Amino acid sequence: MPPISAICVLYGLGLTASMQVGLIGPIAPDLRAGFDLSQAQFGLVASLITAAGALFAIPTGVWAARAGLRQSLVLGGVMMIIGAAIFATAQSTGMLYVGRLVTSIGYLLIVVGAPSWMANLGNPKMVAMAMSIWGTFIPVGVAMGNWTSAAIVAWLDWRMAVIACTIPVAFLLPALMWMSKPAKAGFDRSLMSGISGVLKSRPAMQIALTFGAFAGATSAALAFMPTMMADNLAIGIPLAAAIIGITAIAGNIIGSIGAGMFLGRDISGRLILAIGLPVMALAIAVLFTSQNIGISIIALILFNIGQGSVAGTCFALLPRIAGRDLSMPALQGMLAQFAEVFVVIVPPLAGAMIDWANWKGAAFLLAGFYLAGFIISLRYRQPHIATPG
Repeated sequence: MPPISAICVLYGLGLTASMQVGLIGPIAPDLRAGFDLSQAQFGLVASLITAAGALFAIPTGVWAARAGLRQSLVLGGVMMIIGAAIFATAQSTGMLYVGRLVTSIGYLLIVVGAPSWMANLGNPKMVAMAMSIWGTFIPVGVAMGNWTSAAIVAWLDWRMAVIACTIPVAFLLPALMWMSKPAKAGFDRSLMSGISGVLKSRPAMQIALTFGAFAGATSAALAFMPTMMADNLAIGIPLAAAIIGITAIAGNIIGSIGAGMFLGRDISGRLILAIGLPVMALAIAVLFTSQNIGISIIALILFNIGQGSVAGTCFALLPRIAGRDLSMPALQGMLAQFAEVFVVIVPPLAGAMIDWANWKGAAFLLAGFYLAGFIISLRYRQPHIATPG
């Protein structure tokens, strides 16, 4: 299979994984009503998609590379299908949690394995393009999940929305059989060597912490955003999901491509992060408190441009950090693990803040996490080795 086609398959799997994040927002009212969930309980349902990554992402990255990226991606897709089936047929809150936990295993295997395969395509220009594209998989997939879920829940019910957002993975898995296996170079480290190497890297730790704070706040913002906009702006969930989806795709593409262009001109990643994260903090504070649709859309656009620039920069910096000494799959796992620890923690916290202080409480909390990521990013220094071995 040509590299471009392989990138499309791997990116498609990433989109399908992220749709599992995006589908939650539009079905929130039905889930809360059907299972009598508080905002905090709903936040836990939303965040459990990354529970496995919060615990095991770094060792999973090393294990997946050694066991075979194709096998790990197939297993990931199968686990996503099983988890979605459990979630869609749940009759109790406990089974909702179980379904999301099983799905989280599949989600982890895909978000670690797919970019690791992309980063090993061989041609440096192809790798740079692939990683740049991968940087948009979360917002674009979340937008697709939002759209699909909002459309299906308005037409049928929330259970069919969950199934509809999972179907694409069944069509993408067979395509993995046609892809050439990635070279084994850099994938043969022992489990402990791969884990300890990334944990001892100060640049890797700084980027992982920055990305974690960013990812946790963004996950919470997106989970509650459709309901928040419907409440604050007196619009329907489908319209809110449409606005969120359109601005997410457009804004993230602008932000991601812009970050790639700036990095290509030797503008430091730290500077991009130092601009993008405060912009997101300001935008989310305005968005969650505004009752004017025009102001809300402007804030949403700025939020998504910042999201694209921050995510694109963090992913683009990984091959530079890897250099000759670190395992790229382990780095992907590290980024995922830190992100998913925050993604498990922040949405329930945001839900509790909403229960306590309404949407203004969530605005304060989420802005604080973006500013925390900004402070951490200021300590980042570019490693001397700038090309992967």
